[in-house]
Amino acid sequence: MEENIKKDMDKIPYELIYKTNEEETLQPFRNVVGHEKQKEELLFVVDWFNRSKELKDKGISIPRGVILFGDPGNGKSLLIKEIINYCKAPVFIFKDEQENTVEGIVEVFNKAKEIGHSIIVFDELDLLISKNNRVVRALQENLDGVESSDDILVLAATNSLRDIPSALLRNGRLEKVIGIPYPSSEEAVELFKFHCNKFNVKLPLDFDEYEVGLSLYSNSCAGIKAVVNDLVLRNGFDNITTEMIDKSILNISDKIKSANREDNFEVAIHEASHAIVAYSFSKFFEVKRLNIYGDSGYFSAKEVEEGFWPYDKVIADIKICMAGILGQKIICGRGSLGCENDLSRVRKEAYDVVGFNGYSSCWETQPDSYDYEESQVKRRKVERKVELLLKKCEKETIKYIKSHKKQIIDLGNLLYEKKHLKSTEILSIIG
Repeated sequence: MEENIKKDMDKIPYELIYKTNEEETLQPFRNVVGHEKQKEELLFVVDWFNRSKELKDKGISIPRGVILFGDPGNGKSLLIKEIINYCKAPVFIFKDEQENTVEGIVEVFNKAKEIGHSIIVFDELDLLISKNNRVVRALQENLDGVESSDDILVLAATNSLRDIPSALLRNGRLEKVIGIPYPSSEEAVELFKFHCNKFNVKLPLDFDEYEVGLSLYSNSCAGIKAVVNDLVLRNGFDNITTEMIDKSILNISDKIKSANREDNFEVAIHEASHAIVAYSFSKFFEVKRLNIYGDSGYFSAKEVEEGFWPYDKVIADIKICMAGILGQKIICGRGSLGCENDLSRVRKEAYDVVGFNGYSSCWETQPDSYDYEESQVKRRKVERKVELLLKKCEKETIKYIKSHKKQIIDLGNLLYEKKHLKSTEILSIIG
C-alpha cells in the first residue's frame, strides 16, 4: 500500500507548498547578501503579485513571468526561495522527473488555475527545454493560456539566457528578465563576513577588507561560501589569521594543484611583466594577484569601472597583454610558447579598435559581410592600421619594461620564491 502511494506521488510533476501565516518572512531576502538592484526589482514583482486583485480591478497588468539568469552559484535559486517565502500564495515547484514533460507542464498549469493566485517555479529552465521543441511549445501555449483572472505568476531560472528561445521572453510570457551577476568586491567581502558570522568565526585584527575583496573578486557566491568552509575545516573556529584566510582563498579560488614540474623563473618574469605594466594603468585596472605553479602562471586584474571601455583603456589592455612575452624576451633573452591567449587577445582588440568599433574612422568600420568590393578595400586599410597600432604599442611597452627592468626582476624573484602574491605584496615591490 505504501509503495503504491509513493509511486503515485512520484508521478505528480510538481511539489506543492502551502505556507501558513506563521511561516511568513518578516524581512524579505534576509539571507541574500548583495544583489541590491535585483532584490529591489523582485520586491516590486512580489508586491504587485500580492496586490494582483486590487491592481487588476483597476485595469493594470502585472508581469506573468519572471526569469533570473546568470552563471551557476550566484544565488538564483536562493532568490527564488526567498520570493516563495515572501509571497502569500501556494507554490508549485515543477519536477522534471516524469516520462512525459509536456503532459507534466499542462498538468501543473491546470492545477494552478484551479487553485488560483499561485506561483509556478521552473528551475534550470535551459535543461528543461533542451529536450525537444514540444516542451518549448507547451510552455508558450500554457503561458498564453493564463488569463488575467487566473492570477498566476511563473518564476524561472537559467544559467544561460542564450539557450532560452526569444519567443518565451516576449511580453505576456517570461517578460521580466533579471540578470544575477557575480558579486562585486564589496559584496564579496560582505558575503565572506556573513558566512564567517554564521560559523562564529572571529576575523583577525589585521583583516584587510580591500585586499580580501580583490582576492575574492570574480568568485561566485557559492565559491565564497566554500572559502569560509575550507577556512573552518582546516583551522577550526578560533585564532584565525590573515595567512589562513589567504591560503583558503588560494585553495578554492585559484584551485592550485601541486605540479611535478619545477616552478619556472621565466614564468615568474612573464607574470611580473604583466603586473608592472598594469600598474602604470591604475586608473583602469587594479592588480589582484599573481600565481605560478609548475610551468604555468596566472595574472589577475580587476576593472576599476566595469564594462566601460574607452579607447585609452583598450590600448592599455593591449599593452598589458603583450607585456608578458616582451618582458620575458628582454629579461630572460628568449620567449616561449604558452602565451597564445595573450597574443590572440592583443590582435583581436587591435582589430576591434580599428575595424569594428569605429575608433579609427566610421567609414572604415567593417560591415557584417565582406562579399562586395568596398569591404575588401576597407579590410586592407584596416589590416595596415592594425599592424601600425600593434607596432606602436609594442615599441612603447618595450621602452616601459626596459625602464622598469629592476622592478620586474625583483617582483619575479619574490613570485618565484612565494609562488603566489596578493596585491599588497606586489605593491611593496613597485612602491
